Amino acid sequence: MQRREFLVSTALGVVSAGWATSAAAHMPYRQWDIFRQRYLQILTSRTDLDGDALGDAWVALLRDKLPLSRALVSRARDMLRVASLLKTDQGKLAILSYADAEAMFSGKAPFEDYAPMPLEVLLDRGTHLLVTRKDLPLHHGFLITTTLMEQAQALRIAVPAQGKFGMAVHAGASSYLRGEKIDLPPAS
Repeated sequence: MQRREFLVSTALGVVSAGWATSAAAHMPYRQWDIFRQRYLQILTSRTDLDGDALGDAWVALLRDKLPLSRALVSRARDMLRVASLLKTDQGKLAILSYADAEAMFSGKAPFEDYAPMPLEVLLDRGTHLLVTRKDLPLHHGFLITTTLMEQAQALRIAVPAQGKFGMAVHAGASSYLRGEKIDLPPAS
């Protein structure tokens, strides 16, 4: 009996491994796509300690006020990796210093390989920006902006009336600034 169970479990393991290998050949990053759909990631860089600290503070607030967002900081090794993740739509939000935001958006060194970068501004900290890809849904931008602006004085943040360095202000942040209400899609 034990031999039969062993053979069956071995056969199932071989079949499962073969299926996983063939599935991975067609979609090697499927698990990452699912992860990015379930978690609100804010990209920071290990090379920008101030931006990384802002990420920790803002994510803590988002996790507290919007627990279903499952917000978390995703730390990249450097700003080139942040640019790569944004450009390839593997991340939608990032905290960038003014200098990095301007260089990334305009394609200046060291980000010339990533131009044009489709970025918009959500929040301004005075030294850093919370930026997003242009394709961030309106209601996501509105919820993130609204939630963080509840603590605007403590966080020392603002929604800019105009974009920075040629970047536009995201439509969700602009809606917040104008005092509009956004209809949120039904929870699924």
